[in-house]
Amino acid sequence: MATTENAESGSPENKVDRAVSDAKYPLKVLYCGGPKQETTGGGGGGGGGGGEAPPAGEEEEKKKQKRGGRGQIKQKKKTVPQKVTIAKIPRAKKKYVTRVCGLATFDIDLKEAQRFFAQKFSCGASVTAEDEIIIQGDFTDDIIDVIQEKWPEVDDDSIDDLGEVKK
Repeated sequence: MATTENAESGSPENKVDRAVSDAKYPLKVLYCGGPKQETTGGGGGGGGGGGEAPPAGEEEEKKKQKRGGRGQIKQKKKTVPQKVTIAKIPRAKKKYVTRVCGLATFDIDLKEAQRFFAQKFSCGASVTAEDEIIIQGDFTDDIIDVIQEKWPEVDDDSIDDLGEVKK
């Protein structure tokens, strides 16, 4: 109430244009598409906030509404040709690692494939990039047969052996 009295008394800090004199308080303010009532903080008992519950339709609509303006934009998947490439990468002295790329284009789980290769060849294997598995050792000859045996959707024409490639 003190702010209302200050505004009416004419202090320059709280001057408000009073062109509409028939306004009734508390004001109903339209905020983000739904009506909200301004309530006073003091007062007596009664457990609630004094407001009315919104109808069921409005409540569902508020749940669907997302914060932050724009909704999430789904990115289109790039159409990449379905090819699996196998390359042998040299390490120190006579050691090699085998790189397998392109299994994700066939919707193969890379973590599952990494575990399978590590168990099959008794070596270390890891998923390094979004579509790349590194296997410790030179398994370029055996891996083509193993891939076709484990995942029949990968045919022989879609597997390329690049040979020895530098990182």
